[in-house]
Order: sequence, then structure tokens, then C-alpha cells
Amino acid sequence: MSLLPATLVILATFHHGLSSVVPFDASDVGLNTVQMIENHGYPCESHTITTEDGYILVYHRILHGKNDDGSVQKPPVLLMHGTFSSSADYVSMGPDRSLAYLLADIGYDVWIGNARGNEWSRNHTTLDVVKDAEEYFDFSWHEIGYYDLPAAIDHILSVNGGDGLHYVGHSQGTTVFMVLTTTRPEYSDKIKLASLMGPPAAMTHQSNPIILELAKYIFEIEALFKKYKFYELTYVKEIREFAASYCAQPGSFEICEGIIFEFIGADAPQLDINIVPVLFSNMPTNSAWKQLFHYLQEIKSGEFCQYDHGSEKNLEIYGSARPPVYDLSKISTPVAAYYGKNDVLVNYTDVQIFISDLPTVANDYLVPFDLFNHFDFMYATDVVDLLYVELIKVMQQY
Repeated sequence: MSLLPATLVILATFHHGLSSVVPFDASDVGLNTVQMIENHGYPCESHTITTEDGYILVYHRILHGKNDDGSVQKPPVLLMHGTFSSSADYVSMGPDRSLAYLLADIGYDVWIGNARGNEWSRNHTTLDVVKDAEEYFDFSWHEIGYYDLPAAIDHILSVNGGDGLHYVGHSQGTTVFMVLTTTRPEYSDKIKLASLMGPPAAMTHQSNPIILELAKYIFEIEALFKKYKFYELTYVKEIREFAASYCAQPGSFEICEGIIFEFIGADAPQLDINIVPVLFSNMPTNSAWKQLFHYLQEIKSGEFCQYDHGSEKNLEIYGSARPPVYDLSKISTPVAAYYGKNDVLVNYTDVQIFISDLPTVANDYLVPFDLFNHFDFMYATDVVDLLYVELIKVMQQY
């Protein structure tokens, strides 16, 4: 694609040292994705997309940057969030640090996804999210990749008129890309480049003792949740309110920080206490527990495979006692992989193994900061300098 190379120079120059002088915008506290985008003067649309299996999704679109009249067709890019998250991930850091705004300002038609079951995408053509909760939340990230992404890509290309799009994912947002392009490889041709941040596939080098213990008993945990009808993460409003008020206090911040760092990797220099109220305005959001369970199954088995329902049901669904392994060799889309050395959730060695299994690697980028963790891809204070300048540079080559 032909965007001015100078935009990268301007971006890098403008952001060099910016994190130390630009405060977080308190006006975003309490706002949702659409409200934040409009709060900063960007044109925003909400699009309703219905999947093949009846889930009704809401995706957000930033049509162009603030200093653009939108008269010229722009290359589309789809941004996809992680588990227990939403489209807010890509705008919560404000126009100077959030990837969605940065891409809009240099000439992209930016679409931000919301996976089935989160607070934006809770409708269905026949199921009620409350009355039919057991059936509604009977999905993991496999269905998000197999059903949500094809519907979204077809809709985006239909609206934009282009012949392909860029894809950017974080965490689960990368896994669903892998699901899509291994199970429906025809969609590889519709994606010009996939930029994957902290991509979890096979997770054989997980070392966190708490996560390993949960993975060890995953099938017992799943049975317990099913017995007590726990199908999704609930009480998200109450969790947010508590976290926003408690964790934003100087004395309590270190406690919250320590708990979070236990699971994602410690990186105190890149986590600013001032962003806490903005983050917990939208985080966490509703997700099916099966999305988390699927990852724990991956850790237990050491394989990147479809959901394990137990041997009897596996035989019924897959025709084999074990779930099928996703064949990464089927991914023909060029992939740029970005990962951190201190990412506890997605070990960098596992990412390097994943990269070695890909047919076409556009970029293999270990973030040049030893403390960079799983949270930092979205919320590091210096995320632009450390990551986004590189990510955008590679995007502009495709």
C-alpha cells in the first residue's frame, strides 16, 4: 500500500520522549469505546454484524483521522482484542498512544472488533443471553475465529470496497486469527498482513505455578463451573468499580500491581497509576469461561488444538477421541509476530516455536525492553516507541 513513508518519521519523532510529558486524559474516565472516540473528535460508526451461527456482533469503525475529510478511500485494518476485553483496549490510552487513533491518523480505515459474548456483542438471532445462557455461552475462542472473523472480514470489505485488509490482534485476538486461517484457509487471501502481539498457540513453556496448577485440574474446574451454572464472567460492573477505586490509591496500587504482575510479568516502569481509572472503565468485560478453559487445556496438553470435550463427545464431534490439532502450515497470510521477553502468559520461547512453524514470516520482533509483559502491548507507557513504530513500519510494506 502507498502511504507516505514520512508518516513514520513524524510518528517516531513526535513520540520520542512523549510518554514522560503527556498526561493521561481524565476526560475518558467512565466512557465506553464510542464515547472515548467521539470525545477526542474522531468520526465513529457502530456496525452490526450477524454470524453464520446467529451471534450478533457490534464492531466500531474510525473512518479517518481528525485532520482528514474522509474523501479518499482508505485501506481497512481490523483490530482484535484479547480475552475478558473489548474494543476499548485499542483506544483507552488516548490519541497519542492508542493504536486505533495512530492508524486512523496516518490514513487507515480502522475497524475494532468485539468478540461474541462481551458487553457489546450479546445479542443472538434466537438465543437470549440470560434465559439461554448455557447454550449461548457454549463457545470458546475457536468459534470466534471460525464464525466471528469471517463475518466481520466479509462485512468490512463489502463496506470499504477493498480487496483485502490488514489484521492486528493481541493475545486471544491472535489465536482467533490462527483458527480462521487454519480451518478456513480461503480467508488467508483476504488478509494482506497479520500483525500478532503476544500470540498464544501451543503453550509448552508456561512456568507460572498458579497457571500450571489451574491447567492440571482444568477438567475438574470445568465440571464444577458447569454444575453451578457459571457460564461467563459476571459482575463485571462491580469488579470495575472496586478495582478503579481501590487500585487507583497510592497505598493500594502496589498491591494490585503485584497481583497483576504475578500473572503477566512484572514491569513497574511501564505501568502508570494515572491510567487505572480509564482502564477499569471498560475492563474486564464479559467472556465465556470456555475461552479461558481452552487455553488451560492447551497448557495441560502441550498442543495447539481444538476444544477437548472429553473422549466420548470428541468422537461425536471430531470423529476421534482427541481434538484435532490446528495445522499452522495452512496459514498463507504473511505474519508479523511481536512478543516480550517478560511475558508470563505467553512465553517468548513458545512464540519463537510458533514463528518457526509459519510458512511466511514478515517480521520476528522481540520487543527491545527486557521487562515487556503481556499487558504492555496495549498499555505500556512507552508502547509507541517500543512497539507501534515498528509494527506500523512493517504494515506499510504490505
